[in-house]
Amino acid sequence: MSLPNMSATQAWLSLIALSVSSTLLAFFGATGVFAGLVILGLAWIKAQVILRVYLGLQDAPSWGRGFALVLAIYMIGIMGLAIAAG
Repeated sequence: MSLPNMSATQAWLSLIALSVSSTLLAFFGATGVFAGLVILGLAWIKAQVILRVYLGLQDAPSWGRGFALVLAIYMIGIMGLAIAAG
């Protein structure tokens, strides 16, 4: 996943928007595997924003790719478990 370079303020606003989105899904009673996968997807994007902006990995592309790969493997595994449990 490739995110654009953003300032800390833009990242913070993005994290707020992503958090509100997942909260609204839960508030309006979204259930089931699809809802779980959507919420996990939003969490994945949030983790990428935190890694790139707040940990400064947008300035270290090779480290960023490494962390993104490990995060992708982890998230795909978690999503697979969610589908299997569904």
